[in-house]
Amino acid sequence: MPNQNLPANVDELLQFISMNINSDGYEAVAKQMVPVLKQVPQQVFLQGTSDNRDPLDLLDQTLFSLPYTYFLAARCQADRPNAARLIQYILQFLTVFDAHQVRLAPDKFLQVSQGLCRLATLYGNGNSVIAIKPLASALQRYALTPNHLTNLHQMFIKECLLLRCYKQALPILQNDITEIDVPSTAIFYTDHLLYHYYGAMIYIGLKNYERALYFLKLVISAPANVTSQIQIEAYKKFTLVSLLLHGKIAQLPKYTANVVFRSVKNQCQAYQDYASAFESLNVKRLRNEFTKWTDAFRKDKNLGLAKQTLDAIYRRNIQQLTQTYLTLSLADIADAVGLEGRDAPKMAENYVLRMIESREIFATISHSHQNGMVSFHDNPDRYDTSLTITQLEEQINKATTVSERVIKTDRLVGCSKEYLQKSQHMLAGGAIPGGLGPGDDPDFLGGGGGYENFIDDGKYFS
Repeated sequence: MPNQNLPANVDELLQFISMNINSDGYEAVAKQMVPVLKQVPQQVFLQGTSDNRDPLDLLDQTLFSLPYTYFLAARCQADRPNAARLIQYILQFLTVFDAHQVRLAPDKFLQVSQGLCRLATLYGNGNSVIAIKPLASALQRYALTPNHLTNLHQMFIKECLLLRCYKQALPILQNDITEIDVPSTAIFYTDHLLYHYYGAMIYIGLKNYERALYFLKLVISAPANVTSQIQIEAYKKFTLVSLLLHGKIAQLPKYTANVVFRSVKNQCQAYQDYASAFESLNVKRLRNEFTKWTDAFRKDKNLGLAKQTLDAIYRRNIQQLTQTYLTLSLADIADAVGLEGRDAPKMAENYVLRMIESREIFATISHSHQNGMVSFHDNPDRYDTSLTITQLEEQINKATTVSERVIKTDRLVGCSKEYLQKSQHMLAGGAIPGGLGPGDDPDFLGGGGGYENFIDDGKYFS
């Protein structure tokens, strides 16, 4: 539609919308409406009708989801919105919107979601978490499949993180991302990095370190010609989580970009020195390194996570004792692992009891001896139960599904026009741009992204 024929006011815009609904197949017509809606001035979406009615009360939220999204997005960007009323409009819309239409305006739908979070924080009377459940439900409907990444994913997970709604994020996080559809979701490279970075922080908060390590590994190993600051920060957490889970820095995939390897080596020396001290299992050396790098950990918002390694080294030392001894007194265990003070045997007993409960070790404690004796045992699980067989079958089925998806994706990529063009370009000596520099991550550290308010001083990851 030429600019001179654009709706000049909200009455003309509503007339234009209603005329299109009479056509067969509104989804097809909606695609034709997008160019018009994009050109309509912002102030038109903020107007009331000539008879003083609100367009949000006149449009059906399901039937007209596309233009409704534009109206809501404009209201969310307004300087002084009617917050309480707008929150109600958005909450209702998120339960009934037509996903096919909304995917035609992914940037506007993101603005609506961000607006809800902002309004809930500013005007929610202390109940800023009211946005979490509706957004989770909306995100599940908005994504093409549970395995598709959208432009809403990282925003939603970050909101859960800042509000400490860890468990509410799990229905989204438990679905591994294997599909990306840029045209329908308008995602960027940083969306992948931030989603998995924030997801890792959620899992750290829940002490699911295995899953957290997997998410951090996805961030660090993402293709890049220039290292993103997000990847640097991910590696710092990757180091500490590796120590908690394995007692040493876990290996990164071989396909991790060389530029990332070089960057983490140059910028994460404190974490590498700290990991080296942990791997030595020398408590005194680790504490000295912790004191040395406390300011760095605090600056990186990793102090709470680093503090956990001070506790983990005692458990790691006790695990080492099970490889050498069958029986030890509590006093001997306390002395061997570096516990000090008159209550050291009691502290050692507490560690052993917690490790038995979490199945980190298998042992029994007898107090018939004056100092208490601990007998270490082998793992009694023979892995021959029906539960084990069921779990094994589930893993085999999962691996088969992933293998089939990889083969299918490989064929699609190999036949795609973009891949063939880039392959020819590289054969001709060209370079394919990729990755981001620290200045290209506006939503990460500062820049209004909200992360600057997240301080890990032990409150979150203790």
